[in-house]
Amino acid sequence: MIPSRMRAAVRGTAGPVEIVLVVAAALAVWRLAMGWDWSVVQGDTPNDFRDPQSVSDWALLYLTAMACAGWLALRCRAILGVFVVVLPLVVLSGWRMAAAEVIGANLWPVGLAIMVYTLTAVCVGMAVTGGLVRRRFQVPATVS
Repeated sequence: MIPSRMRAAVRGTAGPVEIVLVVAAALAVWRLAMGWDWSVVQGDTPNDFRDPQSVSDWALLYLTAMACAGWLALRCRAILGVFVVVLPLVVLSGWRMAAAEVIGANLWPVGLAIMVYTLTAVCVGMAVTGGLVRRRFQVPATVS
C-alpha cells in the first residue's frame, strides 16, 4: 500500500503554487513557534532573564523546515527546496535577532551563523533523503 502512495507522490513535479504553499507553511510555523519579539524576558527572580523561545520551539522550527525541504525534494525540487525554505527563515530570524533587546553583549551574528549552518545542514540532509526516496519509488517511463 505504501509504495503505491509513494509512487503517486513522486509522479509529478512541484509547481509554483505548491512551492509557495510549502514556504508559507514553514513561515507560518516560524511565526507561531518563535514569536515576533525575541527580546529577553524576566525570569523567576529580578536578576534572572531567559530566552523567549524554548528548545521545543526551535525543534519544531527545524523539523518543519526539514519536512518542507524533504517534501520539495520528493517532488523533484531538491536544490530549490533547500533555498526557498532556508533563506526566508534565516533572513527573518536574523532580523528578529538583531532587533531584540538583550542583557550584555549582543551576539546575534554568532547565533545567526550557527542557525545558517545547522538549518542548511539538516535541510540538505532531508533533501538528499527525499531525492533518494524519489529515485527508489519513481514510476518507470512507459515506452510507446
